[in-house]
Amino acid sequence: MSPGPLGAALSAAPKPTAARRAAAVGMLALAASAAFGAAPASARPPRDDGPGRALGLPSLDTAQRYNLSPASRTLTPVALDDATALNADFVTAASRASEEDAHRLDADPTSRRAKIGGSWVRSAGAGEPLAEFSYSLLRPRGGGQVRLRIEEAGAELAEYDVLVNGVKVHHRGPNPRERGSYGGQVGLVHYEIDLPRAALDKRRGDRFRLTFRNADDPGPGARIAQVWSIGGESRRGSDPAAPYGGTVTNARALAGGRGSATLRGDVLSRPYAIVDFGKEVGGDVTVRAKRLDGAPKVSFAFSESKQFMTSASDYSADPVGVVTETETVKVPAGTSTISPPDGRGGFRYLMVWLSGPGAVELSDLKLSFEAAPLQRDLRDYAGAFLSSDDQLNRFWYSGAYTVQLSTIDPQTGRRYPAEPGPPHNDARIGDGPSVIVDAPKRDRFIWGGDLVVANPVAYLTTHDTLSPQLAFDWLSARPSPEGQPAGVYIPLEDGNGWWMNWGEYALWWVINYENHWRYTADRAFLDRWFDQLVATIGWARANVDPADDLLKTPAAAGGHWGYGIGGTKETYNNALLVHALRVGATVAEQQGRGDLAADWRAQADRTAAAINGALWDEATGAYVLQPGSTAHPQDANTLAVLAGVAPAERSDRVLSFLRSGWTAIGSPSVDVEGSPVPRYISPFVSTFELDALAGNGRTDDALDLLKRTWGHMLKGDQTGTFWENISLSGGPQLGSYTSYSHGWGAAPTTFLTNTVLGVKPTGAGFSEFVVEPHVPAGLQWAQGRVPTPKGDVDVAWKRTRDGRLTVAVSAPPGTTYTVRMPGAEPRTLTGSTTTTGAIR
Repeated sequence: MSPGPLGAALSAAPKPTAARRAAAVGMLALAASAAFGAAPASARPPRDDGPGRALGLPSLDTAQRYNLSPASRTLTPVALDDATALNADFVTAASRASEEDAHRLDADPTSRRAKIGGSWVRSAGAGEPLAEFSYSLLRPRGGGQVRLRIEEAGAELAEYDVLVNGVKVHHRGPNPRERGSYGGQVGLVHYEIDLPRAALDKRRGDRFRLTFRNADDPGPGARIAQVWSIGGESRRGSDPAAPYGGTVTNARALAGGRGSATLRGDVLSRPYAIVDFGKEVGGDVTVRAKRLDGAPKVSFAFSESKQFMTSASDYSADPVGVVTETETVKVPAGTSTISPPDGRGGFRYLMVWLSGPGAVELSDLKLSFEAAPLQRDLRDYAGAFLSSDDQLNRFWYSGAYTVQLSTIDPQTGRRYPAEPGPPHNDARIGDGPSVIVDAPKRDRFIWGGDLVVANPVAYLTTHDTLSPQLAFDWLSARPSPEGQPAGVYIPLEDGNGWWMNWGEYALWWVINYENHWRYTADRAFLDRWFDQLVATIGWARANVDPADDLLKTPAAAGGHWGYGIGGTKETYNNALLVHALRVGATVAEQQGRGDLAADWRAQADRTAAAINGALWDEATGAYVLQPGSTAHPQDANTLAVLAGVAPAERSDRVLSFLRSGWTAIGSPSVDVEGSPVPRYISPFVSTFELDALAGNGRTDDALDLLKRTWGHMLKGDQTGTFWENISLSGGPQLGSYTSYSHGWGAAPTTFLTNTVLGVKPTGAGFSEFVVEPHVPAGLQWAQGRVPTPKGDVDVAWKRTRDGRLTVAVSAPPGTTYTVRMPGAEPRTLTGSTTTTGAIR
């Protein structure tokens, strides 16, 4: 994933032709059998007929209650989140006529209209104490409660008061969850105010004065996009005349209720309904529309979270603020089915509203689910996990669903750069019927670093091996003349979309290559890309300084998972080089190239020694960012441990140092502000800390970190999926541009299978594997199914009352496995067995 928007001075992405789309669709049936290596559901034994049953555990089939995948590709909303029964008035900064003519704008000289992130806002004046502006709004007739819905440009430090007829009704204070990453661009957020009766002066008739007044130290101050004046149903016996403004009746019809919802509006209103799909979804929305009056238009706004559910949608395109994220459709005469022009890859909430005078009847709102195009039954996972901890079970299936959503038709990538107009998911970003990208909402590109986390999740859950392979193949197709593979593919019109800016991801290419071989035993794949492995390592070694054996990352390849730092001998990329060299050496041995393996391992040893000599901070007990730095980043330190750079004593100190800096939601990416590494919580980098902790006997710490970081993402306003990143205050680090469903955040799934259940391949395609449970305190039992090319591996373990651990394994023919138990000698076995050992 990139550190931010990729840039703006590039041409539009190519548009797929109808013939190419048809060819891609035709390939689905041909590829489906190859994509999922496990036996079909009908051929698999019942999940309760195995090791779990032998240990008296619940049926593994009961884990299906955690499965988030839809049972059908046709979805309807599960709830109505909000609707305007009576929208008495609406003012928007996007229209001078709305502000000045209809609502009598009264503003201080400091006030300005400005476009922020693609949305027009009225600003009181950034940094201007007590600056203000006011509107005159209509209130609903008939009395009753009046509610204001206010959409503003989100900002962490904005502070101002909201007044109605001079009475303060709300104080907007600083909000750390609205931290802007791109020049303060968070996206539009909203809040609501129920107005006290005392604030509504009836002597003013049907109008009230709404004022936004900056605080003494306002920061960006008030930046208001639009305001609704909303009432409930009119009281019986009130004015029988039809209400001015707009109404929504029977809004629940849009969320599975009976009948139709009717939206009526005039020039003063924007009646809306917000529906909730209950979790992250993606695809094409359709609704049945019957035009009743005028020439109405229906707008569709999308958001992954309630925080950013506004009429402007959340950001889904790069650069932000260029495309019109909310899509508007004219309603033709009579009855018809209408739809936004292009699908939306990832969202949970959908706002449907009437823009312009008229009336329309809406019904049969549906979504055609578009992710995981090769799966006929989206819920039919080949793998499974179930334990005594409900939260861990949710983690496993949330990670699985996150990667499912990131598996897309490669003809439906996101255009780059963003073009004015509606967003489009019609760029070609790969070959074949299905690939894994970073996320369903954005970027919808293939990123090499993201695949390090996402691909193993696919292998272990749906057992989709084709989508990871096709993503890898496409990303690898055009290396640089020096041998560097691309870190990302960007769909550029000139065809030069294989970008070499990410040197880190070129090193992760080696890990992705070996991972695919280890999980699939695909010999043709191994042979096809071996020369590229040699070239990749050759490119990296060409940038190693022979004077000190440290890699100096080229300035042009300085891109990282969340920042850029080229032209230096940084610890992270050097530790990653050691890791890549050692992993690459195992592949060289598979190819009969012991000479290369020995050479690469020797280089790895020299670079590891150089890191320990030049980049270790003895006083702190951790590795620094780069020579002369006082920052100690998480990525450098976790990779130093994982790659075996850090000796045992240093590994322990590093992990203790990182542990000492944890917050309530996890491990910060760096210990100090101001270094090139931004300081927040990265699920991607925290993946490596999980593995480093467990691999060094700190399983309880690993589980603690798992629950802090990934547990946070499943609390409150969540999508059931794992995020791209988290700010230190717990909000989305990139504002509404943040992806709430991001494949590189799906690590709990692999961790729970590989580490807690303890099943890892040691031979290609699980011809050999290890069963080595890491048993955290408090977890009483765990069981799971691991799909392999040779058949399913079923494993279960359970604590006994006498402090021992019993492990049961069922393995397919043609496999050999080693059981490593606490307090017992390793046993190499075939077939099925039950083993007992002591828990340390």
